[in-house]
Amino acid sequence: MPGLGITYGRGGATTNLMDLQNADCILIQGSNMAEAHPVGFRHPMIAKEKGAKLIHVDPRFTRTSAMCDIYAPIRAGTDIAFLGGLINYIIENEQYFEEYVVNYTNAATLITEDYEDMDETGLFAGWDEEQQQYEPTSWRYEGAPIDYSPVGGSQGAITGEAGGTESGINESDRPTDETLQHPRSVFQILKRHFSKYTPEMVEKVTGCPKEAFLKVAEVICENSGREKTTAFCYAVGWTQHSKGVQIIRTAAILQLLLGNVGRPGGGIMALRGHATIQGSTDIATLYNILPGYLTMPDVNKDHDTWEDYVEDETASTGWLSNFPKYITSIMKAWYGDAFDAENGELFDHFPRLSGDHSYYPTILEMKDGGVKGCFVFGQNFAVGGPHARMARDGIRNLDWLVILDAYEIETATAWKSDGVDPKECPTEVFFMPCALIAEKDGSFTQTQRMLQWHDKAVEPPGDARSDAWFVFHLGRKLKELYKDSEEPRDALIKAMTWDYPTEGEHEEPDIESILKEVSGYTVADRKPVGGFLELKDDGSTACGGWIYAGVYADGVNQARRRKPWREQSLQAREWGLGVAAGPAHPLQPRLGRSRGQALERAQEVRLVGRGAGEVGRRR
Repeated sequence: MPGLGITYGRGGATTNLMDLQNADCILIQGSNMAEAHPVGFRHPMIAKEKGAKLIHVDPRFTRTSAMCDIYAPIRAGTDIAFLGGLINYIIENEQYFEEYVVNYTNAATLITEDYEDMDETGLFAGWDEEQQQYEPTSWRYEGAPIDYSPVGGSQGAITGEAGGTESGINESDRPTDETLQHPRSVFQILKRHFSKYTPEMVEKVTGCPKEAFLKVAEVICENSGREKTTAFCYAVGWTQHSKGVQIIRTAAILQLLLGNVGRPGGGIMALRGHATIQGSTDIATLYNILPGYLTMPDVNKDHDTWEDYVEDETASTGWLSNFPKYITSIMKAWYGDAFDAENGELFDHFPRLSGDHSYYPTILEMKDGGVKGCFVFGQNFAVGGPHARMARDGIRNLDWLVILDAYEIETATAWKSDGVDPKECPTEVFFMPCALIAEKDGSFTQTQRMLQWHDKAVEPPGDARSDAWFVFHLGRKLKELYKDSEEPRDALIKAMTWDYPTEGEHEEPDIESILKEVSGYTVADRKPVGGFLELKDDGSTACGGWIYAGVYADGVNQARRRKPWREQSLQAREWGLGVAAGPAHPLQPRLGRSRGQALERAQEVRLVGRGAGEVGRRR
């Protein structure tokens, strides 16, 4: 999420579910957590038993509302006004954690004189009317070079998975005003911007009674600061708004003002989908990214050659200054010896983005005849999208359609739905019976990016096969078809490493061998790497997804560990692999730092604990 990424340097949640038990207050907004994440909701309930206040802000009174101490109703889509009102309340009533704000945020930093606040048109400095976009150089820190980037690489702006400071200026050298009174300080700019979000304005825009809004404001302020922390939880009730990025960005700013980030019981819990929705995006089911949120090559960028692509996407600072290591390791995992890391010749044939290939444009292309065939895994867009009738019309305009599912879903029967005469539908449909989750091995990455393994319980019945079986054997047949091709365009298929061992009478691919490739290894001896810090840009390492590097460290499936929770700490460090589970390196970028590390650091600088003490200076 860019809203979190641009604020904290990472697009993932800043905390984990278990740490919610340490919160003194939990505000849930954009989520019906009790129903949508019932297993995770047990942690707020444990916090409540320990005395924490639970708040639910939502258009509907739900089961989550019923379990909370405070319910604040708002009109759908007015979240920014509500959160902006909280920011204004905190600043006007001086409820912000001043030492934290001065020392651990950029609030004291001065912005260049070129910057101008939003005018009556609603536009800030730098608006280019012709291009219909902002030129953000006038927003830079005072003394920063003109060409700095607020986050690393172009992918940072898209996915929020980057971080870092601008090029050419040290953080300690930035002009600042630690009194927070300078008119060009970030703090004063923030104060001016949110000053219009009065309780009266919040009530008018959101419909939330002023009294309820003020009660929420009072409770989160009472439960934040040196002695206490408040956590925020959100889900797709924020992310799927057209202004979801701005909603989450506002919440991220709010939590920094209260000093609730990087401290036990605080932070923002971005509630992801069930099972492995998080894992699907991590390993890149989205059209515009490669595994680990690395940017796809694009015809509209300087991506003509391998050298151009790597140079263009490598950030000068921040985490994605490591882009060459990650992308080179991916290419070695996918194409083995056929990929030369020095000249990247094979990259000439790698696909480039040429436009918007997301859900809506693709459905429209189907309807207009621009898409000839479609594979459907794990979704049912004939009924699951906002414009289901248009989706079914698009399906019926395909030449062929392949469905992998355990049931004959609506997408598979669009050829005979809506009163359509099947004889007039030209689409040839192939329905492939698919194994259910208990009938196949694999891993889940859940809401806090903890990677956990599940073992197959029974064999799938009849002709049912796992989706991995289908993709693996389809790949085998394609490689066989193209093995003698001399066409340059077929070079990638011929070079693709597709040598996973199989098992059983149906030749199911060995899923753990795929996990080993994702985890990474040294090319010379195929020894598993211990983590992403061991990846190289010279072609000596291969890794299918840098953020999962080390899941097979020491040749052991670290995601399969099953140590009972009673025999370990609250953070369950020996469940799966991730921030809440060893042997993740302290720098492992699942959620930043583990709760134990955060607590240790916070105690060191006197940010937590029942006692006085000065807050440590910026480090």
